[in-house]
Amino acid sequence: MLQALHAEWQKARRRHDLVLCLTFAVILYLWLGSTAPTGQDELANAYSALFFGAPIINTILLPVLMAVLASRLWDVEVKGYTAKLLYTLQSRRSLFFGKAVFGLGEIVLMVALEAAVLLLLGHTQGYTEAFPAGQFAYLNLCTLTVCTMLYFLELLLALWFSNPLPAVCVGVIGALLGLFSAFMPQIASYFVPWGYFVPLCSYEVKVWDQASHTVLYGTRPYNWGLLVFTFGLAVSLFGVCWRVMCNKEV
Repeated sequence: MLQALHAEWQKARRRHDLVLCLTFAVILYLWLGSTAPTGQDELANAYSALFFGAPIINTILLPVLMAVLASRLWDVEVKGYTAKLLYTLQSRRSLFFGKAVFGLGEIVLMVALEAAVLLLLGHTQGYTEAFPAGQFAYLNLCTLTVCTMLYFLELLLALWFSNPLPAVCVGVIGALLGLFSAFMPQIASYFVPWGYFVPLCSYEVKVWDQASHTVLYGTRPYNWGLLVFTFGLAVSLFGVCWRVMCNKEV
């Protein structure tokens, strides 16, 4: 297993996966920073606005990024015609779990970078609202779970088609559908897994004053049911990916 992870690390260095993860963090910082509150009354409600906006941006960016990461992880074997060779050098179990664990490591890195961006914005912008540690932990847990589910979904497509294009196309279309579902009734968003970042969000707009452009946010109960369902879906997709890898002809 350690040798498989080391091999994936060497491939990731050549794919410049770290640059992709850092680019996501920079985009997130610039995007959220450009919409950061400035007035004293807004700063008192700033973390609520930040934790409300982050899932929407995640819905736009992360389905595409998960598709890119998953497709690149397997496409390196397809383009190099190394899958058949690898199956003679290591077991399918070792190859698959190496890619699965390394992909999860990249997801954890991206979620950690997002958490760092949120903390950095709060520090640099001088938010006066008390830091909601519980909401922060829940947001990171939801982001990690949804990203894991999407990653194995996209990896499944990459294994099926042995081509990165279908996975990337599904990621782009899924991001658009997820963004569209964010503005639909919540029940509709449950049928669009690419947009689960939004229904899992624990913040909602309570008051919108159009005249003064004032927004007041409130919290709603954690959506543990959907979070457990998303985790179960991620585990199921993991199992399907493993079966496809076992039965794949090379």
